Amino acid sequence: EVYRDFGLNVIYIEPIPKVFQKLEKKLADFPKMHAVQALITDVDGKEYQFNVASNHGQSSSIFELGQHEEVWPNITFEKTIPLKSMTLPSMFERVNFNPSDYQALIMDTQGSELLVLQGSISILKNFKYIKTEAADFEIYQGCCQLYEIDAFMKTHGYREFSRKKFASKSGVGNCFDIVYERED
Repeated sequence: EVYRDFGLNVIYIEPIPKVFQKLEKKLADFPKMHAVQALITDVDGKEYQFNVASNHGQSSSIFELGQHEEVWPNITFEKTIPLKSMTLPSMFERVNFNPSDYQALIMDTQGSELLVLQGSISILKNFKYIKTEAADFEIYQGCCQLYEIDAFMKTHGYREFSRKKFASKSGVGNCFDIVYERED
């Protein structure tokens, strides 16, 4: 409702077929909001065994659980589904939407945020704000960490605008929601 009230164009991207179907139904009454079923990474056409999590898919990832289990021990992977990836620019092209119609990119991709960003370099300049989840530890095996996202964002003309810790485990690390603002 908040996005609607501000008159924003929104694209929700969801890779899990069952979750995508629910999302489509929820957006039916919001004409400026669209759902796209896709797995976004840094390359087009790569096959992944996508891990679907026990918490209604919320912790699903292309990566295996790492220290995630130490912070959220009740969450496991229930199954894997084969999915092919695409880049964010390819997704925009596929659905015939213009990236410049969107002021912000909001990511919650469970450890693959840096891959999404690396595959999106050609359109990053369209986004005034980029919000991402990031951990300062290996929450998923082989995932990106906060210091890597920070370095990427600085290299591409963004500065940290806000940071909010949403999870923490002593001796393991912290998880954050971070908003970056493009420096003009």
